[in-house]
Amino acid sequence: MLTLEDGEKILYIARKHWFLFFGQTIFLFFFAVVPLALLLIPVSAFNEAFSALHVVNYGVPLFTFFWSLWLLLLWLMLALLWTNYYLDIWVLTNHRVVDIEQIGLFNRKVSFFRFDQIQDTTVKVSGLVETLIGFGTVEIHTASNESFVFKGVAHPNVLKDMIMSEHHRVHTE
Repeated sequence: MLTLEDGEKILYIARKHWFLFFGQTIFLFFFAVVPLALLLIPVSAFNEAFSALHVVNYGVPLFTFFWSLWLLLLWLMLALLWTNYYLDIWVLTNHRVVDIEQIGLFNRKVSFFRFDQIQDTTVKVSGLVETLIGFGTVEIHTASNESFVFKGVAHPNVLKDMIMSEHHRVHTE
């Protein structure tokens, strides 16, 4: 997954907070259950609607077929959300920070910066949910005027403190 340099050790692996993945999957669950509300409609209403199409006897099998397709689509979306959640990471080593960003299923962006390139580090924890649950955004500006932003990271202050302590260690050596 990640090739380390000579003498390089992994100190910390930062991921997005689980609550963000949970929030996205709640909507998928909601969209999976919503078609079941159609079962509350009386069968006679379906008979009138489908009589013109000559599929009166196929109402339940058609519903089951299309709902199964819908569930398959939602299952694929869940797999995509899990892949993006699981593979978006920041790896903090004793030499550098590696930002691995998964974009879709077959696209990955890997970038890194060394600790001596850090100019500024910012942590943003905005809102009641982020404060109570403990996630936020870590933004690092480098000497090359590039910004590295990790949104939704769990324990953002811990990550910032570890990055800054390694930054100070590199500058005092």
